[in-house]
Amino acid sequence: MAVTVQELGPEFGYAADARPLRNERDWAAEQIRIVVRNAFRRESTVVVVEGEDPYLVSVRVDGPTEMPDAVEGAAAALIDAGYLAGRDERDAMALRVWPPSDQMPVVAVARGTARHCRWCGEAMTAVEAAASVAYGWSGRCADCQTEHLATAWRP
Repeated sequence: MAVTVQELGPEFGYAADARPLRNERDWAAEQIRIVVRNAFRRESTVVVVEGEDPYLVSVRVDGPTEMPDAVEGAAAALIDAGYLAGRDERDAMALRVWPPSDQMPVVAVARGTARHCRWCGEAMTAVEAAASVAYGWSGRCADCQTEHLATAWRP
């Protein structure tokens, strides 16, 4: 039985809310959303990402967190994750965010069946497969590459 492209899903996987990630911009925006949501650890965190390079990021957290604190918390979380982030000059409640040039996935998106890790045999996402080639991961998925780096660089 032949596998069609539609059965494999979108090239960049799916977002946490099951939206298809159709291009690199969608994937990068989802990585920003994941970092910010994890910083607040609340289901009620709304992260809006617009534009591209730099991205315009707005954050709303329901509950006791005030808006300026939410923006500061989001900026701190993004900077800790390797992003460049600063206040937008036109909107004090928004951030301008530039992804790191060597961005690795914060979390793996839903996996397709077209590419497999040479170490564990698991299917890789399109992002992992691209990183395997671009960053010299030698056919490893993100988990196997992380494990390799943890053991290979000990003094």
